[in-house]
Amino acid sequence: MVRKVEIIITNIIYWDNHETTLFAVEELRRLMREAGYESTIGNRAVFIESDEYHNRIILITANDYRALGNKANLITIKDDGFAFVRVDNDVWIIGNEPRSILYGVYGYCRNQFGYRWIELDKESIVKPMSAVKAGLTIREPLFARRGNILETINDPEYIDSLIDWGVKNGHNEYFFTFFLWDDIKSYVTPALQKRGVHVTLGGHSLSYLLKEIQKDADVNMLGQDEKLKFFAENTHLQDKVIDKIVAICLENKVVTRISLWPEDIGIDEKNARGFLPTYIRFTEKLKVALNGARLKVEVEYIVYNAGLSWNMLEREHQKEASDRVDALYAYWGRDYSSGIDADEPRQVRAYRALRDWNEETRKQARSLTVLEYYSDHFMLSELFPPLLTRIQQDLLEYKQLSINGVLNLIVPTHQKQLERMTNYPWKWIHHLNNYVYTRVAWGEKYEVVVEEYFAIFNEDKVKLHNMLVELEKLISQHTKWNVPLFPARVVDPEKVYEPAKHVMIPAYLGEVADWLSAWNLPEIESLLAIQTRDNYHAFTTKEMMLIYFYYLKKTAETYKDEWTLIGGLNDGL
Repeated sequence: MVRKVEIIITNIIYWDNHETTLFAVEELRRLMREAGYESTIGNRAVFIESDEYHNRIILITANDYRALGNKANLITIKDDGFAFVRVDNDVWIIGNEPRSILYGVYGYCRNQFGYRWIELDKESIVKPMSAVKAGLTIREPLFARRGNILETINDPEYIDSLIDWGVKNGHNEYFFTFFLWDDIKSYVTPALQKRGVHVTLGGHSLSYLLKEIQKDADVNMLGQDEKLKFFAENTHLQDKVIDKIVAICLENKVVTRISLWPEDIGIDEKNARGFLPTYIRFTEKLKVALNGARLKVEVEYIVYNAGLSWNMLEREHQKEASDRVDALYAYWGRDYSSGIDADEPRQVRAYRALRDWNEETRKQARSLTVLEYYSDHFMLSELFPPLLTRIQQDLLEYKQLSINGVLNLIVPTHQKQLERMTNYPWKWIHHLNNYVYTRVAWGEKYEVVVEEYFAIFNEDKVKLHNMLVELEKLISQHTKWNVPLFPARVVDPEKVYEPAKHVMIPAYLGEVADWLSAWNLPEIESLLAIQTRDNYHAFTTKEMMLIYFYYLKKTAETYKDEWTLIGGLNDGL
C-alpha cells in the first residue's frame, strides 16, 4: 500500500539578492501568513530539481529562468510583465526584472488567496479568483509606462500610500516636479527604491532650478518672456541648469528620467517660430550631459498646448522628432464627454497632432507617452466627474495607436474660501478614476475592474454602478466649457468676461442639482458632522460615495446661483 504524502508547508525560494526581489519575498511571506498559510524561505542554494514533500514558490527573473537550460524554459515576456509556470507542486513566478517578480507575487496572491487592493491603505481578502493553472500563464501590461504625475502634493504619507497601492495594481512610474521632490525625497525614496519603480523628475520646474543655481552663482532671475527664450538664447544659463540636473541625478540614484517642461504660459506667434525645435535641442543636450556622467537616465520633451497655444503642441513646419529623446504629449482643455477621435474641431486638431507626433517618434525609434488628466481637480474641478467608461475607451484607443505609455496627473482642488467646501475629500473622490485607469493600463479587463470595485457595495452594487455611469454622462459635459472660459472654469463665474453670454451654464448646473436631488440620500447629513477632508478611512466606501454625491450637489447649486447672480448684475450695467 502506497502511503499518501501530506503537503503541509510552502517553501519560498528566491534566485537573486536584488533589493526588490527580497521585498517580493517579504511581501509573499506576509500575504501568505495573513491568509493563514505559513512558509519558509531560502535562496537558490537550497533548490533541488524536485520536491514531492512541499509546495514551492520560486521567484526568478526571466533571464535566470532561461539560463536553467531546459527548452521548456524559453519563454518570452514583453515589457515588465510576468509569468506563472506550475509544474506539480512548484509554482515559478518569473519576471522580466525584479519589479516584475513583485507584480507576479501580487498577482499570485490575488488569484490564490483572493486579495484585493481597491482603496488606499486597505487590503481585503475575498473569494479567490482561481488557483494558478498547470503549465504557463503570461501576464503583460497594456502600456510600458503606467503611473502618476505629482506636481504640488506635499504630503509624504499620502504619496507613500499611493506608491504602495499603485505597485500592487501595476504602476511602474512616479513623476515629481523638482521642487516637490526636494521636499519629500527623504520620505518617499525608500518606498520607491525597494519596489524598483521608475522615477521621473521635471514638470514646470524651470523657475525652481534657476533659483537653485542662483544660490551658487551670479545668476539673475528671468522674466516670463525670458524663460520662454531660455531654451533658445541663453546657452550659458542652459549649461548651469544642465549641471544642476546632472548633480541632482548623481545624488538621487532612483531617478530614471528627466522631463523638464517650459513654463506653463502660452506663446504668441512672434515668439513661436523655432520654439519647439530649440526646446527639443536643449533636451538632447541634457541627454548628452547625463550620458557623459555615466547616468542611465532617459530624457523627454513635452508637446503641450500651454495657455491654449497650438504652437507648443503641433509639429512646426514638418520638423523631425528627435532621434535621441522621447516625447510626452498633453492636450489641455479636452471635452471628457467624448472620445479622443471626436469630431469637435479642437479635438480633431489635437488628435491629428497626437497621431503626427506618434508616427514621427516611431520613425526615429523613440517613444511617445500621453499625459492624461483623469485625476486633475483643477481641470475637472469640484464638479468632479467619474470617468469609468471614458478612461476605458481612451486607453483602448491609445493602445490601438501603439502609444508607449499613459500617465495620470493628480492635482488637488484649488479651493476657494467656501465654508461648505472646506472638508471636500478630493483624495478619495479622484481615486475611483485613478483606480480604473491603473487597472486597465495594466491590462485588466474593464468588466473585471468594475465588478471588483462595486462588489464592496453588496446588494447596492448594481444600483450604484448604474448611478455612476449616468452621472458620468451628465457631469463630464461641463469640461466642454474649459476652453471657452479659459483660464476660468465652470466653477469660476467671477473670473469670466461677460458671464451673461453663457446662459447655458446655470441651466446645466440646475439640471445636475435636480438629478442629484432626485436620489433620496438621508444618511448624508449625519455623516457630515464628523467628516473632514482627510478622514475618509473612518467611513465605508458606500458612505464616502454618499458624501461625494453631497458635494457634487452643493457645488452645482452654489455655482448655479453664482452664475445667475453675476449674469443678472452684468445685465443691469
